[in-house]
Amino acid sequence: MANTNSVDSSLWWDPFSLLLTELENASLSSDLPPYLVKKLKENRAWFVNTLSFFRPPNAKSREALHSRELKIGSHLLNIRPELKDQALEISSFLYLDEVQSYIIVERAAEKSNLAFDSMLQELVHVILLEYYIERQCLLKCTRRILIHALSLENGSKDGNNIGEEALGLISEGLESKIISVLQDLLASSHPDQMDVDLFTLWAEETLIEDNLILDILFLAYYESFCTCNGERWKKLCFLYKGILSGSYNFEKLTVSTEAYRSSYQAKIQLLLILIETLDLENLLQLVHDEMPWRQGASPFSLVDIQEMDSIISSFNAFETKEAGPLILTWAVFLCLISSLPRKEENDVIMDFDHVGYVRQAFEAASLSSFLEILQSDIFSESDGPVAGYRSVLRTFISAFIASYEISLQLEDSTLNLILDFLCKVYRGEESLCMQFWDRESFVDGPIRCLLCNLEGEFPFRTMELIRLLSSLCEGNWPAECVYNFLDKSVGISSLFEITSNSLVDDVSQIVETHVPFHIPGIEGLLIPSNTRGHILKIVGGNTALVRWEYTHSGVLVLLMRLAQELYVDSSEEVLLTLDLLFRMVSFNTAVCFAMMDIGSSLHIHTTGMNGQMESSMWVVEIICTLVRKLSPNSRNAAVMSLGINTLAKMLKCSPSNVAAVTLKANIFDVPLKMSVLDAGSYGSSSGSWLLSGKLAKMLLIDCEQNDNDCPLTISVLEFTIQLMETGFENDAVLALVVFSLQYVLVNHQYWKYKVKHTRWRITLKVLELIRKGIMITSYSEKLGEIIRDMLLCDSSIHNTLFRIVCTTSQALEKLYTSRLFDLVEIEGLTVAICSVLDILFNMLSKFSKDMSSSLPIFLQSVISSGIKPIPVVAAIVSLISYFRNPAIQIGAAKVLSMLLMLADVLQQCLNGSSFGIDDKQITELRHSVSYILLQQSVGQEDLFVAIVNLLTSAACYQPAFFVAVFSTQENLDVRPNNASGVMLPGDEVSLKAVDSKKSSLVDALLGFVVDSDDIINSNPRVLFSILNFFKALWQRASQYTSFLDSLKSSEKFWRQLSNFILLTSGVDNPSVENLTEMEALNLAYRYRCQSVIMEIMAYDMFLQKKLLDVEPLAKQAPESRDRVENSISTKKSNATNLCDQRNILSSWFRTSVLDNLIKSLASYDYDNESYFLAKVAASLVTVHVIGKLAAGDSGSLSISSLEKINTLSNKLRSHPAFSELLLQYSKRGYSEGKELNNLVLSDLYYQLQGELEGRKISSGPFKELSQYLVESRVLQAYHKYDIDPFVTAKDLYLFDLVHVRAELGLDLWDHSKWKTSKAIVERMLKYMQDANSMVLLANSKLSALKALTNVIIIFENDSLGQQTATKEKSSDQIVLSCIDHICRCFRATVESLTPFMGASTDTFHFLTAQAELLLHLMQSRHKSVTLSICILVLKTSGSGLKVLTDFRPSVDEVNNTLNLLLLLLLSTVEFSCLNSQFGGIFDVESVEDIAKFSNVCLGLLPVLCNRIATAEHCTLALTIVDLILRSFLTPNTWFPIVQNHLQLQYVIMKLQDKNSFSSISIIMKFFLTLARVREGAEMLLNSGFLSSLRLLFSESLGDTPFMLTNNKGSLSISSEKIEKPQQIWGLGLAVITAMVQSLGDGSSCVDFLDNVIPYLFCEKAYMISYYLSAPDFPSDDHDKKRPRAQRTPSSLTTLKETEHTLMLMCVLAKHWNSWVKAMKEMDSHLREQSIHLLAFISRGTQRVGESPSATVPLLCPPVLKEEFEYCKKPSFINSRNGWFALVPLGCVSKQKFPAVSTTTALIIRSRATENAQHASQTYFSDEVALQIYRITFLLLKFLCLQAEGASRRAEEVGYVDLAHFPELPMPEILHGLQDQAIAIVTELCAANKLKQIPKQVQNICCLLLQIMEMALYLELCVLQICGIRPVLGRVEDFSKAVKQLIRATEGHAFLKGSVKSLKHIISFVYPGLLQTEELM
Repeated sequence: MANTNSVDSSLWWDPFSLLLTELENASLSSDLPPYLVKKLKENRAWFVNTLSFFRPPNAKSREALHSRELKIGSHLLNIRPELKDQALEISSFLYLDEVQSYIIVERAAEKSNLAFDSMLQELVHVILLEYYIERQCLLKCTRRILIHALSLENGSKDGNNIGEEALGLISEGLESKIISVLQDLLASSHPDQMDVDLFTLWAEETLIEDNLILDILFLAYYESFCTCNGERWKKLCFLYKGILSGSYNFEKLTVSTEAYRSSYQAKIQLLLILIETLDLENLLQLVHDEMPWRQGASPFSLVDIQEMDSIISSFNAFETKEAGPLILTWAVFLCLISSLPRKEENDVIMDFDHVGYVRQAFEAASLSSFLEILQSDIFSESDGPVAGYRSVLRTFISAFIASYEISLQLEDSTLNLILDFLCKVYRGEESLCMQFWDRESFVDGPIRCLLCNLEGEFPFRTMELIRLLSSLCEGNWPAECVYNFLDKSVGISSLFEITSNSLVDDVSQIVETHVPFHIPGIEGLLIPSNTRGHILKIVGGNTALVRWEYTHSGVLVLLMRLAQELYVDSSEEVLLTLDLLFRMVSFNTAVCFAMMDIGSSLHIHTTGMNGQMESSMWVVEIICTLVRKLSPNSRNAAVMSLGINTLAKMLKCSPSNVAAVTLKANIFDVPLKMSVLDAGSYGSSSGSWLLSGKLAKMLLIDCEQNDNDCPLTISVLEFTIQLMETGFENDAVLALVVFSLQYVLVNHQYWKYKVKHTRWRITLKVLELIRKGIMITSYSEKLGEIIRDMLLCDSSIHNTLFRIVCTTSQALEKLYTSRLFDLVEIEGLTVAICSVLDILFNMLSKFSKDMSSSLPIFLQSVISSGIKPIPVVAAIVSLISYFRNPAIQIGAAKVLSMLLMLADVLQQCLNGSSFGIDDKQITELRHSVSYILLQQSVGQEDLFVAIVNLLTSAACYQPAFFVAVFSTQENLDVRPNNASGVMLPGDEVSLKAVDSKKSSLVDALLGFVVDSDDIINSNPRVLFSILNFFKALWQRASQYTSFLDSLKSSEKFWRQLSNFILLTSGVDNPSVENLTEMEALNLAYRYRCQSVIMEIMAYDMFLQKKLLDVEPLAKQAPESRDRVENSISTKKSNATNLCDQRNILSSWFRTSVLDNLIKSLASYDYDNESYFLAKVAASLVTVHVIGKLAAGDSGSLSISSLEKINTLSNKLRSHPAFSELLLQYSKRGYSEGKELNNLVLSDLYYQLQGELEGRKISSGPFKELSQYLVESRVLQAYHKYDIDPFVTAKDLYLFDLVHVRAELGLDLWDHSKWKTSKAIVERMLKYMQDANSMVLLANSKLSALKALTNVIIIFENDSLGQQTATKEKSSDQIVLSCIDHICRCFRATVESLTPFMGASTDTFHFLTAQAELLLHLMQSRHKSVTLSICILVLKTSGSGLKVLTDFRPSVDEVNNTLNLLLLLLLSTVEFSCLNSQFGGIFDVESVEDIAKFSNVCLGLLPVLCNRIATAEHCTLALTIVDLILRSFLTPNTWFPIVQNHLQLQYVIMKLQDKNSFSSISIIMKFFLTLARVREGAEMLLNSGFLSSLRLLFSESLGDTPFMLTNNKGSLSISSEKIEKPQQIWGLGLAVITAMVQSLGDGSSCVDFLDNVIPYLFCEKAYMISYYLSAPDFPSDDHDKKRPRAQRTPSSLTTLKETEHTLMLMCVLAKHWNSWVKAMKEMDSHLREQSIHLLAFISRGTQRVGESPSATVPLLCPPVLKEEFEYCKKPSFINSRNGWFALVPLGCVSKQKFPAVSTTTALIIRSRATENAQHASQTYFSDEVALQIYRITFLLLKFLCLQAEGASRRAEEVGYVDLAHFPELPMPEILHGLQDQAIAIVTELCAANKLKQIPKQVQNICCLLLQIMEMALYLELCVLQICGIRPVLGRVEDFSKAVKQLIRATEGHAFLKGSVKSLKHIISFVYPGLLQTEELM
């Protein structure tokens, strides 16, 4: 067996069924899209040769099948042995080429569940059917091409793709080849060995092909694609004769009802082709123009005509009935030719005996045969060119009337036959009706003459005229013509008894009546006396039919006749009259209005509801009374149907008036005494629909007995829909709705129908009612609630809906092959499925938010697996595979998406990961989705988007389902086997094209992104759906790793995403006013695409950062080590792609891309004034409508709108401002009192109009009324808009323009008295549309702006870029430019806020986004922003604060914006501190900038003080004010402002607010700043600060000591209270300290001290003691046997609290008298604790080169977030002595990723050796050591103050009282401190000998020298008091150290003063030391 063989490429064809579907889905009103034109060109050879391209068997093809692979052009087939054998058998069976047979067999295998192991009968049936489907689809494609070419505007075949394609087919010989194929079919015989069933199938399909070929041939001739000459006509005539005579296979093929129908249709088609090609229309033109017949004027020559006549003469109408119509047509043809002016040489024409032909045809009833043709199924069920066939018959009958001068004088049977013929021809064909009423149409001239003759005998002869006019009424303009024809009737005809007195002129037949003459049959219609008339004909005796010269409206006459039939059982005339009325009002709205106004001309007085009925409702009353009185029978059911349909049309035109009359008439027998709402719930009880049994009985009678076009059920449903849409919530309306749902919907499927297709029409109409009802629930309360409850809770309704939709694509496909269902039924079912899917989607989306914890019955049923025949979810999944109808696929995809989105609610009810569907259904869904995305994406945008949204929904909400359905590449590539039953649309099956390996779904979607550079501009909606899906994958990245790897493996992915940004970022978009609705939507989609692209980038960077952070930990875990190693290559790939992504982003930041993006996104295009003007325009329309209603004209307003506007009108008239205007107008005598209301309304209207035109309404009554109207929101309907169904943010609400139009009935205003007012409403709608576009664009731009902010944040904070930070860091210049632009945009947005106009919440959201981006850009460049930029940002944020402070339309939105602005202010002030002289980092840029900055800050203080008074902003505002006061302003400038604007009492009260505990530290810091100014301290003192502080201490610290003593005797605090006291205590003490210092020595300070000292050192002594307690210094004892207590760690915060405590002690100790008075003997304990703490610190001596201690002296790990950050920074002291060397041992944290919590103590066990190995000096360890030395300084200072006080007392008394002398440290303690100071300062000075010492290090050195100086001072005191001298060894050590110190400090000028002071004290402690060492 050969591996590969090649055959002719023409043997291959792509499935024509799919091409036909695409052609049928293309709009006939526009040209084909390019991709379809390309397909047509590729298949042109097939279209031209049609069925002949299905070749007969041949040896080469048979031999080719024996190879393993078969190449057919570019297609490659894998030959499957089991299919090959069947293909060879099928080839001989069908007489078809073996290769083509194999293709058919394989495609059948794709759609079959059968095994191919034997030649089963069922298998042959399937293959045969597949074969004929392809043949017929090929023919239908050709027919569709011709129809589409003819349907384009003006019928031009040139200048468009489809027209050129059609002409190309004709030019290549389609006509001749079609006729040849037809001959072959007529002569074909059935295959051998065919049983009955297969023979029947073969016969039926062959006849269907005959029908299709004849359709194509007819179209070619009818629209003059080609001309039929004499030879071709004779050939076709012989074919027709052969068919009639049985020479062909027609008789053999009529073996079934379907075959007989097709056979009959073929005969009719060929007959009509023969009639059309006789060109009767041309002959009528010649007759009309009186032109002679000549050679060349016709396609037939005289010889042709003679030969054709010879053929016709061989027909016998008596033997063959079907020949009669052709004979009659030939007679007409000859008659017309003979009637033309002719020359003598054409006398041969007179030899034709056309009279004999006519006689034969009439005797054979040939005219009746024509009528039978019109009544046949070809005109009701055919999908062919029916309009063309009707046109041919119209031309024939017109020619017949013209030829034989048909008039009313014929016997009634012939005339009625002709009228029936005409009615059948014209009814339903608008184009023919329009031609009829066109006076230029000569073809219809003879028929128009007949109509005029009928009109001449009206109303004597009424029914014939009504019938014909009703048929001629199809379409808008024809309906108007019919109405005008009747309304402008020029006379009235009646029987009249002729007398000698009445006869005026016997010759001219003129009579005259001398007395008023009553027209018989029309009561009240009189012919005035002395009216003349013309005798039309003598009826009998002296009685004649007279046409009176009396003009009267024929429409009115008809209505008067109808009114007289009210109390008589309906007659045929009533039915015909109602039919005419209904058709006129249906096709032309203006006629409907005119019809309702007819009553006004008669001045008929009628009374209506509420006394407001107009006489124009007379017609409505007539119809209502007629319908009400009808008894149940079939004719009355038809009458009732027409009457209700007419009422429905009139109800739409005048809802309030017509509804009032119809409901008053109670035409449906609703018991109005009982309300539906009062009957309890919607209920299943009998009271739930309260209609009498008459209506139900009439519905059943109509269905079973009538076959009219307007079934009563549909009429009732349509009337109910119209009532619903009016907003009328009357009992009758509610009863009708419930009746329609609970009776009609549930039961109509079980009714018997005379016309079976009616069932689906009813189904579709009741489903339409449900859809409209769901929409109404948004606007209607009572009715909406009832509809909602029924739909959610009525299981009978659910079962009906599910019975329709619960089917499969395979079941629908089988319907097309079943003989039990015809095409109309199948189409009805498919449309019903679409409707039910739409209903399910709307119910799920609309009602899902209202669902309680218990699922409603509806939702339980949807997810139930017990629904028969299959579960709903399984049906929906299967319907996605129904490729015949994309609408079903779209609906199913949307419903499934919604179910997936509701997965969280339904999770408890779902089964497994695959949403309750089995593997077979999953496989089917997978392959269908794959096909749609890979093959159908080009032409089916809606379907493509729906499928991608389905994928997104699954990925977002049901990952398990997504993975199960679309899991792996291997699963996707596996084709379904025969047992899977997957219904794929016969695509490439197993063929392998050049790209044989199919891509995965993700790759397919990736291709759209990568391969189309301009898709973001050409089709942003599609791109957005794809990107949304990609984003969903990134959002759940852990579950979709393989999918993401597939995406990121593409080299172009990131660059293409970047390219989309580049394409759209620098483009200037037009203003909203210049955008159409679609352009605005596309622009919104582009912004959304930008947003999603940047979100994807942000997600990916964040993901990769987290993966890299976790990777080291993962490697440490043994179980994951192998997995990590195996994924190295994947990570490298990811890193490569991430690097590529970072390079792209880096290029954005280095180039103008970032600047362009921010310029594009940061500008706010939303115009609040436009939004306000939309509301003003709505108010203007409201006032105008109020004026109309005041005049009694309700127009087409819905009842709900009418009620709202009437209510508003009453409120408006009772408004005080309105009353004030009435009073003013009355005083000024503007008008009479009764007209004042209208005058005020008129002036208000013009005031509002001026507002729209730019003239603002001045303050006063009109301003108040306008504001009231704007706020009333009448006519301002809104609806939720989902541009992105997967966005979880707030709903987007837009003006509902469709609803507003419907409520106003605007489409009808052109036909009513409101026409002149339509421009006002259109202007309002334009404003609303502009507002909608702005909202849409603003929200889309907002999403993109937020995404950009996130990208910038993540990119700049990404640790992956740290190594190349200098390269990737964005340009400072670009960022500063961006900051400047954002500031300008922000100010512009703020300026757009106008309180009196109101502002959309979108504005505040956009302000927030702008501020957030500005904040981050400032933070990212805090070191490089100049002071001028800070001033700009400060002014920008300040302007926003000032405006928003007074603007509060929505608290939440404004507060969010204000919070962000305050954060921006805070950051700006902080950066200014860092980058100015105040921060000490950079030099002053300019004095002017600093002055400007200070002035701006000063101007912001009042606003900030105002914000402090609000709970939401108090903390932030206080922080900003505190920073400004401390950093930029002097007290004499800021204190007056703070004093005047700050509500200090409110801030103090915040200390007691338990909900604001976190802000206490900020408040206390502010108080600290305030307390440092004397006036501020006094403010605090006078405001009761101390009392509040005591209360705060009491609540936070408790009133009793909470100290616990451990086994070592040290103090500790319970963990629950350790955190709270720390900052509160320390800051409280700091404020007190500052107050004491500011108050000075005055009396107020003394009183203050008298209160403070006892409180703190008595009541809170335990706190003082706690913070002075020294930790236990660890022992070096290595005895492991002694248990060691777990040590409590300290913290940097605790050390700072100790500092505050000591600082207060020092300040208080300076006020010696108060201190001694208050402390008495308590200060001894303080000194002891201070000495103990000094002793602990003194032991921290660590010198360079010494090994670290075995134990950690102090545990002080990082706790706060900033402390962990400090740990990452290097040491800034770099000392290896003292506590700088010891502290790092206790500052090591075990947390790899520390929490940010500040409330949890972190305990670290003493593991000295390990810590020593890993401990290193950091910024944090330096801070801890520095804090220890600050404490040391304060301890020494306190002890020095104590010693100083004792010395003064000794001086005062003259002796030293040793018993009361304060305790002082031992010399050893002081020596330790001195040694640490000397060692550290010496080291630092020596290390920085040759360079400038940093400021921080300088401060440390000065501090340590002060510590050393005070330690020496205390040592001197001890030595003198104790009378001892320094130890000699100490003197030597000290001498060496001091010598090194002094030498090290040489050259450091900043230490000169400190060293000098130090030498001074050394000279006292160690006399002579300095001189000895030569250090003086």
